[in-house]
Amino acid sequence: MRVAYVCADPGVPVFGTKGSSVHVQEISRAWRRAGADVTVYCTHAGTERPADLADLTVVELPPRRADGEERERAIGEAAAALAEAVVRDGCDVVYERYSLFSPALALVAGTLGVPSVLEVNAPLIEEQQRYRQLFDVRLAEAVLHRNALAADTVASVSEPVVRWVEGRVPGAKTLLAPNGVNTERIGPRPHGRRHPRRLTVAFVGTLKPWHGVPALLTAVALANTESGSSGHDGRWSVKIIGDGPGRQDLQRAAAGLGVEAEFTGAVPPDAVPGLLHGCDAAAAPYPQPLPGQGDYFSPLKVYEYMAAGMPIVATAVGQIPSIVEDGRTGLLVPPGDASAFAAAFRRLGADAALRERLGTQARAAAVGLYSWDSVLSRITATLPLSQGVAR
Repeated sequence: MRVAYVCADPGVPVFGTKGSSVHVQEISRAWRRAGADVTVYCTHAGTERPADLADLTVVELPPRRADGEERERAIGEAAAALAEAVVRDGCDVVYERYSLFSPALALVAGTLGVPSVLEVNAPLIEEQQRYRQLFDVRLAEAVLHRNALAADTVASVSEPVVRWVEGRVPGAKTLLAPNGVNTERIGPRPHGRRHPRRLTVAFVGTLKPWHGVPALLTAVALANTESGSSGHDGRWSVKIIGDGPGRQDLQRAAAGLGVEAEFTGAVPPDAVPGLLHGCDAAAAPYPQPLPGQGDYFSPLKVYEYMAAGMPIVATAVGQIPSIVEDGRTGLLVPPGDASAFAAAFRRLGADAALRERLGTQARAAAVGLYSWDSVLSRITATLPLSQGVAR
């Protein structure tokens, strides 16, 4: 079976350090493990190619240089060129990661008549309007409508995204397909190697406002102050794995709060497991979404924390309460409650057995419930495939 994976968003490098890049790579791996011959068609290949994907065929057609509304048209043109390449090469399934201006899936499925999947990871039209700038809203809406109706399955990462697709494109064949994790790439952390009086909490992600890292720094500062005054073990430092526009502000905030913080910068996905293994816990400090912003994310970092056997402290927003079981695979706290977050750190700092138990149970849940193979299996089960896909 030949699978054409289309990623026309130039902001998503196939071989990059972003969570979106990890998603592209992992779905490609899952297709290959299922026995498919995968070719990725993209506008941005990236440079961080993992060794196990060295033989993955990639066709890269970058958009022409342009700004503003003309750039949006250029991306659409590049996506149409990718579709032409897929049609020329042929495929048995076309699988596209939804991007704002790409008509590729509809073009390929309409020409070749092959099964098709549109993978929707976020309500990009609203996201682009809120955080960046969307010049041609009608084009973005028309592309979504065309592709979603052409797809045999619109695989959406969360219930809010399912509802968003159905609200914008009545008749779309939606499927809930949350993110997963590669439990072979991310193994469990070794036990007994960390210092009992100096603990480190990890955060993995792009340093942007909606990830809540300032709240994490505040909570660590509060936990350290209260632990010190009570004489308890477990002073916390922070390891920030990732980069983004908020890095300098976060560095200043950490210094002002007296929190010891290491900023690794952007790292290739293969480096993440080792960095996590050197830490004692991991955090997902998402804030409460503002009215109208929604909680549509499927938190890739949380699945990775679980696979690494990390005790997790996370805010109870979005899908997180359905993934992390409070007191069993992690500790959940209300968003915006620095005192509750700090109390969770103090609890973990004072109880090594609790840290180990939460981490072990988190790893077991990741292995049993959240593999990328199971994600892909749910998707392919909905397709009219003429050739079987291993399950």
